[in-house]
Amino acid sequence: MTQTTSHRKNKSYTDIQALKEKRPYPPCRATCPVHIDVQKYVGLIGQKRYEEAFVVIRSQNPFISACSMICYHPCEQACRRSDIDEPLAIRHLKRFAMEQTIEYRRNQRKSIPKTRKEKIAIIGSGPSGLTAADDLVNMGYPISVFEKDQELGGLLASAIPVYRLPREFLKEDIDDILAKGVDAKTGTEVGKDVLFKDIMTEYDAVLIAAGLSRSLSLSIPGIEGSGVFLALPFLQAIAFGKNPQLGKQILIIGGGNVAIDVARSVRRMADENIQMVCMETPEEMPAWKWEIDEMLEEGIKIIHRQVPGAIQLGNSGHVQGLEVIKVKAVFDENGRFHPTFDPTQTSFIPADTIIIAIGRTSSLSFLKDTPVKCNNEGYLIWDEQTHQTSSPNVFASGEVVTGPCPAVRAIANGHRAATAIHLYLQGKDIKSVLDGHEKQRIGRMPADVRAMIAKQPREKIEVLAPEIRRTSFIPFEIGYDEKSAIKEARRCRNCGEGAVVDPGRCCGCLTCVRICPYGTPVVIHRAKMLVEKCQACGLCAPECPAKAISMVRYDVNEVVDQMPKIIGTPNLDRKKPILVAFICNYHSGAAEISLPPNVSPINVHCASRIGVQELLRAFECGADGVYVVLCNENDCKYKDIAPNVRRRIEHSRQLLQEIGIDGSRLVCVEAGTHPEEV
Repeated sequence: MTQTTSHRKNKSYTDIQALKEKRPYPPCRATCPVHIDVQKYVGLIGQKRYEEAFVVIRSQNPFISACSMICYHPCEQACRRSDIDEPLAIRHLKRFAMEQTIEYRRNQRKSIPKTRKEKIAIIGSGPSGLTAADDLVNMGYPISVFEKDQELGGLLASAIPVYRLPREFLKEDIDDILAKGVDAKTGTEVGKDVLFKDIMTEYDAVLIAAGLSRSLSLSIPGIEGSGVFLALPFLQAIAFGKNPQLGKQILIIGGGNVAIDVARSVRRMADENIQMVCMETPEEMPAWKWEIDEMLEEGIKIIHRQVPGAIQLGNSGHVQGLEVIKVKAVFDENGRFHPTFDPTQTSFIPADTIIIAIGRTSSLSFLKDTPVKCNNEGYLIWDEQTHQTSSPNVFASGEVVTGPCPAVRAIANGHRAATAIHLYLQGKDIKSVLDGHEKQRIGRMPADVRAMIAKQPREKIEVLAPEIRRTSFIPFEIGYDEKSAIKEARRCRNCGEGAVVDPGRCCGCLTCVRICPYGTPVVIHRAKMLVEKCQACGLCAPECPAKAISMVRYDVNEVVDQMPKIIGTPNLDRKKPILVAFICNYHSGAAEISLPPNVSPINVHCASRIGVQELLRAFECGADGVYVVLCNENDCKYKDIAPNVRRRIEHSRQLLQEIGIDGSRLVCVEAGTHPEEV
């Protein structure tokens, strides 16, 4: 066994680590714009290791609290469980981890020393700007953020309704960043309170992350009438406690997420006749489907396939309604946006309040007469590969250059911009370093493997009933309790965390082929693991006679190396035996396991990863007795685990007997039972 440990430290082991790092990402992580290690933090939640889960999430996403509430969760849409039953509730698990670690994160806040002399200015404090600030302050740069509003956060603070994103959640994210020493200059509008030219002179690099802070309007008759509002000023007024005066018949123009936010906010302010009119069919609407469904549940009607023609005003100049024209098609035969209308089909929608939510644009007037240029349409001229504008030391990120995008995509763009600025200030080539390629991802789970996996319903999130939530701005989603969160975390299939073969050790003996329940290994001279099939159970690794197989995560070799420390130095005068227990990571957090109080737990991903050598190693390190805790066969997430583990235990007992150790000191325990002390 000592020889086995030394083998793990040779060149071959180093090479296998490189192979692990090159493996394709699971779809959830590949699809996440910031590529958070979803499996890792979900697994940690399943073990009740919430602080570690928080650290994993926060390492890639400084807006953990905000995204736990409003993220469009592309990770869930890509989850490979979707082909089995339902995708994992990743966003809700993120929220649970955040809620469990509030005091921990506050205690971790500290100022970061300024180790670099170059000063950086950031214009705009939305998710992209503050993400860049967070990255750059971590590198030791002095950072100043210029924000025209009194509150940091951009549209997250001024336009996202609080029933979706409570301000105290956003405050936790921003406080994390400010605590590092970022200088926030709120209430400071560039171009008015400070000139952009002066900022360029004072700072070594500037990042424009001003977002799309202006609402687009319509060029139709009657637009100047009383009772007509633009979406963003309307939402901002609500955010800062200045509720606009509404009428009895309220009409929202638009079909995107901002229009949905407006409509649902109006519903919470007035129990009146509220309608939305848009160009698209229900299937074509750009808003997220779940947002549309929630809005419909709250009693808001949608009029489809109509485009505004004119706003009708009364004698007093107040809105009386909207004339609309029939839309024939929104997209052309190639799927491009190219709406066509039928001017012979018009109708009239009565309304005394009209709110226009048809899009957003940037406000870049502060760049007039500066080296930073805009195109004829008023958009920044920039290099997407380097984030540089027409002035090399001025960079851009977020919606001001990408156009409308979810917060998590703006965060990803902020990360790239921060890296680009750092490379520029260090005199390095930006294009050669910045990664512009999509991450390779694991394909769909084959049908034969899906058929072997037991269906497990997704843990439902409780939401307030429509008749209750439509009367209040309190958050309508009620997060997981601990039991539900752990149960949901255990549904993760750990895609991509499975077996890797060291070709330098493999002898093509077919042992892995015989043991694998899922048909993962293919052997042609050397074994190869089909990553789409591998379920990360780990049955194969202990069986491999050449020790050529290791696991991407929770590799048992790591546990074995830690065993002497876990067990400690045996005391010859001890009155109680030294006991250890190999316990499934998930059951260590989810199940009630009754073991003697003096047992030292050794958490493993699954008991299937514990082989004969590992069991004997525990005795070699001084253990008097060893437990192996198995899942209940009806509860285990993997196939054919129990029979193989019991076979290994029996073999180990026989070997113990041969060297004079009572084999009964090795005990197999099923989770939920109450074994006697060995």
